[in-house]
Amino acid sequence: MHTLAHLTSIYIVVSGCLLSLLTTRDANGISASKAMKLAVVTGIARCTGIGHAICDVLLEGGLAVIGLDLNPLYDSSWLPTKYPHRFRSRMCRVDSDPITLHQQLKSALDELGLTEINVVVNNAGLSNPYMPEKAIGHTDNSETAEEQALSRLNARLEDYDKYIQNNLRSAFLVTEVCRQYFPPPYPGVTPLLSKPSASVIHISSTRALASEFGPSYSQEGYASAKAGLIGLTHSQGQSMAGLARVNVILPGWIDTEDSCNGGYVPSNEDHGWHTTGRIGKPRDVAHLVAFLADDEKSGFITCQEFTVDGGVTKRMHYP
Repeated sequence: MHTLAHLTSIYIVVSGCLLSLLTTRDANGISASKAMKLAVVTGIARCTGIGHAICDVLLEGGLAVIGLDLNPLYDSSWLPTKYPHRFRSRMCRVDSDPITLHQQLKSALDELGLTEINVVVNNAGLSNPYMPEKAIGHTDNSETAEEQALSRLNARLEDYDKYIQNNLRSAFLVTEVCRQYFPPPYPGVTPLLSKPSASVIHISSTRALASEFGPSYSQEGYASAKAGLIGLTHSQGQSMAGLARVNVILPGWIDTEDSCNGGYVPSNEDHGWHTTGRIGKPRDVAHLVAFLADDEKSGFITCQEFTVDGGVTKRMHYP
C-alpha cells in the first residue's frame, strides 16, 4: 500500500476539480505551485540595490516573486536564470498608471500559474534625497525679481511633486492594485476576527525622522515622502485589518553603490560612524522584509516602524 511519502505528486480534490500542488522545479528544486506564496516587489532593476536583494532573499525562502520597475532588469541579474519558474520581472510605472500596472501583474500571475498575492514590498522611488537648487536666471532683462522668484518656486514645486509621486503615491497605488489579489478572509469569519494572510511592507528611510543641517541640503521632497510612508503604514494597517498586516522599514546608510564600476567605496571612517562598526548591506534590509512577510514569525506585528541604521539614530551627538 502506497503512503504519501511514496507519491511523486500531491493532489487535492476541491469542488470536483483536481489541483496539482507541485509543478516544474527550478534550479533550487522548488516549484511554482498553487500553494506557493507570491511577493510583489517594486524598484528591483539594480543588482546592487535594496529591491533586488529583497527579491533574492524572498526567492531563497521559497516564495515566488514578481518584480516591477520603470527600468529593465540589469543584464547582470542572476534572478531570471537562477529562479526561472518562480521569478518574473515587468517594466511599468508604479506611480501613475493603474491600468497598465494591473495588466502587467495579471500577465505575470498567469505565467506563474498563481492567483493570489501574499506579500507587497513598496521599495520604488527616487533615491537621491537632495532636491536640485534652482537658481534665479537673468536671461530676460524684462523679468522682475519677483517674477524670477516665482519661476524658481514653480520649479521647486515640480521637483517636490516628483518625490511625492514616485516615493509615496506609488506605494499607495501598488497596494491598492494588489489588494484585490490578497487571500480573502476565512469564509464565515468577520474580517476583524480573521487572521490576516497578506503582508504589506513599505521601505521608508531614517530621513523621515531627521535631516542634515544647512541650506545646501534641500531634502524637503524626499523627507516628506518617506515620512508619509509612516502615516500610510498605520492608516492602511487599520483599514485593512483582517486582510493584511502593514509595516514600514526605515533604512539608514545602506551601501547600494556598484564599487566595481566607479561607485563610491565607503571609508573606514564611514563604517566607524556606525555603532555596529559597518555600513548596512541591502540584505540587512531584505532579511527584515522576509521576517515581516512570514505570518508564523511576525503574525502579531502590524502598523509598526523598524529602523535599520546600525544604531545611528539612537547615538547622541554633541557639538
